[in-house]
Amino acid sequence: MRSKSASKIRLYSHHDQGVALIMVLFIVALCSIIVINLTYSSYLESRLSNASIKSLQAEYLLKSTINFARILVKEDTSPQVDGPADIWAKFSLGQAIPVSEYLGITEPGLNIEIEIQAEEAKIPLRGILTGDSASAKVNKKWRDAVMRYFQSLNFDQDGQKDHTNTFPNRVFNAEELVAVLVDYMDKDSDSYQDDDFTPGVEGSLEADFFPNRRIRRIGELQTIPGFTPLRMRQLTPTTTVFRNNRININLANANIIKSLHEDITDAEVELIEEFRNREEPFNNQNLRTELTNILGEEVYNDISSMITVKSRWFQVTAKVDYGTTSYFMRSYISRSNDPNELPRIRSVELF
Repeated sequence: MRSKSASKIRLYSHHDQGVALIMVLFIVALCSIIVINLTYSSYLESRLSNASIKSLQAEYLLKSTINFARILVKEDTSPQVDGPADIWAKFSLGQAIPVSEYLGITEPGLNIEIEIQAEEAKIPLRGILTGDSASAKVNKKWRDAVMRYFQSLNFDQDGQKDHTNTFPNRVFNAEELVAVLVDYMDKDSDSYQDDDFTPGVEGSLEADFFPNRRIRRIGELQTIPGFTPLRMRQLTPTTTVFRNNRININLANANIIKSLHEDITDAEVELIEEFRNREEPFNNQNLRTELTNILGEEVYNDISSMITVKSRWFQVTAKVDYGTTSYFMRSYISRSNDPNELPRIRSVELF
């Protein structure tokens, strides 16, 4: 009996030792998992905290860059005449800022770029209509200028089909796009009609399809039949929806200048570009004489109400490369009537 009891005790002892070993291994594994999870959570929290700090720092850097652009516009020595030689215009195509020199920052891996564009250097889409909302009428000069500009972007040959499926497989040419744009903005719900222009499409659509108000953002174009993503990429940098019905002859690109009148030639555009690149570009004193010499009196008289030599509205785009991430901010600013004041910030978008 004693021998059987002893063997049972020895058997139970071995069994208990095995279970204990398994329990110890399980506890060790569980503790390892907990420690690893805690370590990883701490790592993630550290990364997230670092990312939040960098994001906040980048936002302040972007705001500082926007203010830097405001200073450049304010310090313009010739606010009544804007040309390629102006201090702010040197950033019109985008340019890196010497961070350490201008902002006093020596952070490694930090790059800041800024682009300043005058809105008056772009085609004003709202110029197609003149007058207040209730009595707006089509301005044929701008209607035709916008059409010619669309043609210069190859909209008559690009074969772009309507992306909204409102008119499946239909390809809108330049003139038809302008007619649709009139339908979008004019007050009535009828299709645009004019003896010397392609008719619009609104009459064939359901009621309230178009908002029948002036366009407020360039992005709205993508909801209009015919303004495909490819066309939008071409239009976004060179068109504006601000309330200016004049373009700055000293800053507009060659296609925009040529679009102002059907009789303006490439050679005349080159002469305009050569003149405005001089130390004294077009100004209110020489504008009529110099442009008449280049374009002729009849063409000048036709476009005189469509041009200017100064700018009031500016689009500022700032970019910050911080580490492996890029941050962007876009702002619209306008000159103050008081030359001693900084331009006013009208809108800010962080993305």
